[in-house]
Amino acid sequence: MINLHPELWAQGCAMCRTALENSPEGKTIAAGLANGILLMLVIPYALIATFAYIIYRGYRKRLKEGQQNPAGAGS
Repeated sequence: MINLHPELWAQGCAMCRTALENSPEGKTIAAGLANGILLMLVIPYALIATFAYIIYRGYRKRLKEGQQNPAGAGS
């Protein structure tokens, strides 16, 4: 039933946004929703960047250890 008239759902979203932005209480709610959306966008990128940094740091550490202790130099 939801897929029967998607343009009606889009109109409802626009009407809700307009109603929220026109009232003082709604402005607070709209700002909270906007902040929530930004938070949901930032967290995955921050996690990916953190894991990438950890992998990069481990790679650089192994590379540095390999340069300090070349294979066959101790034998």
